[in-house]
Amino acid sequence: MAEKTPMKPVMIIYGERKNDLQKKAIEILSEYILDFTFEYTPCYKYGAFANTQDYYTIYIGTKQNNPYIKENSTAVLTKAEEYYIKADKDGVIIEGYDDLGVLYGCVDYYNRYLVEQDFMIGNTLGRDGDVMGDFELQSAPAIKNRGLWTWGHVIYDYKGYIDNMLKLKMNTLIMWNEYVPLNAKEIYEYAHSSGVKLVWGFTWLYNFNKPMDLSSIYDKVDGIIEEFERDYKDISGDGIYFQTFTEYNQENANGVDIAKTATDFVNHVAGRFYEKYPNLEIQFGLHATSCKNKLDILKNVNPKIQIVWEDCGAFPFAYSPMQVSNFDETYEFAEKIATLRGEKENFGVVLKGCTCLDWAKFKHHDGPFNIGVSSKRMKENRIERKSRSWRWAQTYWVVNGKYAQKMIKMLCDKTGGNMWMTDLVEDGMFEEKIYLPVAMFAELMWDPDIDFDYLYRLVTLRRNVEYTN
Repeated sequence: MAEKTPMKPVMIIYGERKNDLQKKAIEILSEYILDFTFEYTPCYKYGAFANTQDYYTIYIGTKQNNPYIKENSTAVLTKAEEYYIKADKDGVIIEGYDDLGVLYGCVDYYNRYLVEQDFMIGNTLGRDGDVMGDFELQSAPAIKNRGLWTWGHVIYDYKGYIDNMLKLKMNTLIMWNEYVPLNAKEIYEYAHSSGVKLVWGFTWLYNFNKPMDLSSIYDKVDGIIEEFERDYKDISGDGIYFQTFTEYNQENANGVDIAKTATDFVNHVAGRFYEKYPNLEIQFGLHATSCKNKLDILKNVNPKIQIVWEDCGAFPFAYSPMQVSNFDETYEFAEKIATLRGEKENFGVVLKGCTCLDWAKFKHHDGPFNIGVSSKRMKENRIERKSRSWRWAQTYWVVNGKYAQKMIKMLCDKTGGNMWMTDLVEDGMFEEKIYLPVAMFAELMWDPDIDFDYLYRLVTLRRNVEYTN
């Protein structure tokens, strides 16, 4: 057997470390490497350390801020968040089109490359003499806005939740609350430090629980605007998301046509908002269960408003990932709504099939509080309680995940990727563990054309993905 030449120690040479995204890229890459080497990796700005020939050097940055990458990378990057990775026995280049592209390149250096090397090199990243394999990948997201939807009060560690989103290259979070969190500004700032846009969700007259005089609902408009200005305008955010009386299984409630009433009301309230805040991102969370046969009415929703559809039928719109019996019908409906108001439809979806609130135990809150701050013991207890739900979801994502892939690919193709796509992942302790279904969903949003067997292999190889037993 030929004698092996031990691999050199690892070093990171970065372009800049001035903003949060640049700092995060260095941090997450160092974290991944430490998991193999068990030694901290020295990190230097380009030009600050001369003897790089003594190290297995990983160069990260853009052509604008890292001269080594400008001189040695042949990649032509043209899209936001795009990255290029080239690795061989001598070292690595991780280039981004922008800072977020660099960050995602560092994430996928692990997700796409190191995970495939793990078995060959053991725990020591080549220190036993194994040579790192050659690798080259240029990649950009297929869908522009990718992320999660959740009630805020069931996040028990907001930093962990956002950190795990980052490790899945997600950039969008819609958080629904009854009361604006006391620490809303801190949550927003942390999200942005990880490249995640944060949209605040609250109600615009949620339902028709009581008979309602149609003229009276417009008396509530001033209150809706006042709530925004009092609670949300000054805490920072990337938009607002609302729901308003469409979560029914029938088209009429108390003698009221839901689609027509919702369309008129939403257009009126949004118009009032746009008069004062013309650049405000407004998202209308619409439940298809009450409106599936009223598309001719819904197409009159102001095209500036983004319609975010949910409950459109089978998985991946259904809560249960085993519910695929009416998939073809759901697929045809989704094709229609993706361009309902034209080829440049302002379109979004909330997909499901992971975890959700236990509505049997739900109770309303009495006032605002800090979200995402809890003890280690509290989190450990909830992880154990949620493991059965994840095991079930995991099983059917493996069995039926190709249905989700087909739907996501079609929606991406119909919109050219210019859409908001989120998955409902709430009350499942995602902040502590990246569960297999969420990892699969994230990769499908980034690349709906990925081979499904390859996708499954990639996510199950990752040490940070939980395969629930």
